[in-house]
Amino acid sequence: MSDTAASPLSPRLICSPELPPQAPALQAQGWSLCTVSELSPPAGGPALGLLWCPDRTALAQLLHSDRAFGLPVVLLSPPPAEAERRAVLARGAVQWLPADVDADVLGEALLWACDLATQQQAREQAAQAKLDERKWTERAKGLLMQARGIDEAAAFALLRNTAMQTQSKLPEVARGVVRTSELAEALERAGAQRMLSQRLVKLQALRQWPRLTPPERREAQAMLDASAERVAANLARLGELLRNDLAEELSAVSTAWAQLDAALGNRQPDLSRSDRAAQRLLESSETLVARLSERAGQRPVGLLAQVTRLRLLSQRLAKEGLLAQVIPGRDTSGLAAGLDEFIKAYDEVRAAPLAGPALQPAFKDVDEAWLLLLRGLRVEQGDAVQRMHQGSERLLQALEALIQALQGSLQLILG
Repeated sequence: MSDTAASPLSPRLICSPELPPQAPALQAQGWSLCTVSELSPPAGGPALGLLWCPDRTALAQLLHSDRAFGLPVVLLSPPPAEAERRAVLARGAVQWLPADVDADVLGEALLWACDLATQQQAREQAAQAKLDERKWTERAKGLLMQARGIDEAAAFALLRNTAMQTQSKLPEVARGVVRTSELAEALERAGAQRMLSQRLVKLQALRQWPRLTPPERREAQAMLDASAERVAANLARLGELLRNDLAEELSAVSTAWAQLDAALGNRQPDLSRSDRAAQRLLESSETLVARLSERAGQRPVGLLAQVTRLRLLSQRLAKEGLLAQVIPGRDTSGLAAGLDEFIKAYDEVRAAPLAGPALQPAFKDVDEAWLLLLRGLRVEQGDAVQRMHQGSERLLQALEALIQALQGSLQLILG
């Protein structure tokens, strides 16, 4: 016997449908052999397949299937015809040898097949890596084009310059842009669930205000329906963004939303029941936002959680004001606390590093809308409901615009 021996790094040899006559010699060379009825992608690490077809009948049976083997295969058989050769190659065969080939020659051929398969896999992985890098770069360019309103060339130049300034590779910068954008979107949507929990109850309370005209009541119902649709859309998109990550937290949000949705759909609305269900949605959404914020850390994207919280506080404040008007004897202590909480949170956002000159127009709109809501909270009872509703809606629109401006900030995207 020659000195042929399996490499310590050689994979297992999976034989089908049975061991060939050369099996004892192959085992003596150091190959680890096993048999299967049909070759398929192996579990437990790399492997090489050995198909044993001692005659043309066995070879013909092999060709009944066109399913890929899922691993590199050496075929031992009578000489295949041209059509048979093409069919076996298409399924994943890398080499053919006569069925009665010498065991030493077969051992050498198997080592060659292993090396060939390893090199081919390395080339495929390198090609896939380049393709993935190109995909990351294309996605990052698209995000920058959308956020900044620039063309493709400008977006690519921005990525390239950032890579140079940070001494990073372009694909790394591109992946960072995409992942930061996804984290920012997840934070925004999770934060929106907090706000929507309060907005839905606010709108339900508004619909019960007896002085509303029929058109105003229909408008309030349309806004309520749109908010409910937004909650459902957020949940679906969060599932896509998180990719089974934070599954427990997201499931808690979904469960809380189902309870609130049921309360809102009751033919005889119970505002207290809806408010309790909304609190559960708020708390579960807070937990999800906290987990996402932990991942954002001190990066600029973390500021987004603070701004989305302003939406929650504004809607909760308006909700408390409306419930105080609609439910006799409702405790109004939450109003004063809500005012203080919003002012404190807003001051923190205004003092943040991202709150630069580029965002001043958005902040100006928020300031004006906030004053409108304050006036609604202070007027006489007869006009309070409409004023609070109008002020809270305008403030919500201004905060949504501020969030959109933040998401388009280069400091956040490239953070």
